Amino acid sequence: MGERGEITRLFESAARGDDTAFEQVVERVFGELEKLARRQMRDRFGGLEGLTLEPKAIVNETLMKLLPRPPRFVNRRHFFAFASKVMRRVLSDYQRARGRARRGGAVLRVTLSDLGAAASTPPETGAVQVGEVLDHLEELDSRKCEVVQLKVFWGLEMTEIAETLEVSLSTVERDWRFSRAWLARELALA
Repeated sequence: MGERGEITRLFESAARGDDTAFEQVVERVFGELEKLARRQMRDRFGGLEGLTLEPKAIVNETLMKLLPRPPRFVNRRHFFAFASKVMRRVLSDYQRARGRARRGGAVLRVTLSDLGAAASTPPETGAVQVGEVLDHLEELDSRKCEVVQLKVFWGLEMTEIAETLEVSLSTVERDWRFSRAWLARELALA
């Protein structure tokens, strides 16, 4: 039985109440989650320099959100899709907190001269909007959202995505073309 089959079996055991099964899953996927965190941090913040959060801390935070009441994961794909979503939220929370601290924390400074400039400045398109747009794509078509997550966040090749999602390569390529165009349009409007 391959690694994928073993992880699915462990998820099934965890769903039946085996406390050690989820811990074994974590041991097997921690490295992959850390790679995902490193990639997401590099994409979101342009690198790891100057950040007070490390990839391992993001993985730990993600797992802490999963451990108290882990959902019933059907397979490895379901776990990674769910973990990706949780990790995006962890990074968005960190980015919001980082932005608040940079602007003086809870102190809100407003001057009359700043009001005119603020009204004419368009909002930034940042990681928070990307997360919201991906959530919207998931509502519209969960498979297309999974293709984006597996390609962008996990760095999988098209053939690996097709295998993971158990669909044809042409379906994955078509979903990717659609998703790229849709995301570009949505982010331009954000």
